[in-house]
Amino acid sequence: MKTKLSLLGIIASLSAVVTVSAQNTAVTKPVGYHTETVLGDAFTLLGINVGNSVAAAGDFDADSAQDDDVDFTTLLTADTPYTVQNLATGASASVTGFDANTLTTTLAVSDGDTYEIRQDATVASIFGANNEAGLGEGSGTDADIIWIPQADGSFRQIYRAEGNPGFGIVAEWKEVAEAGNKADVVIPFTAGIFIQRRAAAPLDIVFVGHVRTSATTVNLFADQFNFVNRVLPVGISLADSNIEEAPTWKAGSATDADILWLPDGAGNYNQYYYTEANPGFGIVARWEEVAVAGDKSSIELTAGYAVQKRGDSVGGPVTVAIPGDLDL
Repeated sequence: MKTKLSLLGIIASLSAVVTVSAQNTAVTKPVGYHTETVLGDAFTLLGINVGNSVAAAGDFDADSAQDDDVDFTTLLTADTPYTVQNLATGASASVTGFDANTLTTTLAVSDGDTYEIRQDATVASIFGANNEAGLGEGSGTDADIIWIPQADGSFRQIYRAEGNPGFGIVAEWKEVAEAGNKADVVIPFTAGIFIQRRAAAPLDIVFVGHVRTSATTVNLFADQFNFVNRVLPVGISLADSNIEEAPTWKAGSATDADILWLPDGAGNYNQYYYTEANPGFGIVARWEEVAVAGDKSSIELTAGYAVQKRGDSVGGPVTVAIPGDLDL
């Protein structure tokens, strides 16, 4: 079931803190982890900043996803979801098919661009095939809910159904108002997700997995909230992120600029925007906070955050840079 969810509509109840374990086999380096926190009886916005190991990597040999130096049929498994990332641009897209040397994908590439392919994270691989993360189990009306954003602004709602052996009912991952086992539902690596915690007690989960070491580009949609994964397992400052350098980023004032909504860990959000320079009035371009005076450029991006694209701004790609001095 896909359901629209407004950030403003849930913000009053956001008081949860989550910590989750991504269970991946350590094959390539670097490997890392991060801990998030979710409070009870609330929604928590978070990002899963680690993922699966690199399944294939190299350089494209044409202005299409072709690499004559590898055999994708030996490196990749059919009917398995993968995402390919163009490390030259930071952009990524799903792999919908492959032969020995060529991927089927919508990703824009050029001859010589480097790439990495990773198997997509799923509900089961992140939260555990048997709910090792410990989310509250039950029905679609009383279990904890994983809200996964979709491109059209809707959300998929995944929960852990409680088993009942006496009635032959097995515990499994299910989707609200949808039939079938949903353990393999993909969680895009660029997406921030919500956990709706229905229990009163907080839940801590540790995400463990492989770290991306290159800049990541996300596509933001105009006139809506976009829920974004920081991707990096460590914080970077707003100044170092270079988000404001995207041609589609709208600088301005607190009332008309694009807004970053960063969770504060206590169920609320701090809002940041990039000001426009006005030398005639001694105003320099910098990150500022809504209703709070001062330069906020040193504030760090949270693991997951929201981007509010204002009604008259345009959507498009935004790249989160990796500072040169960041030790990964």
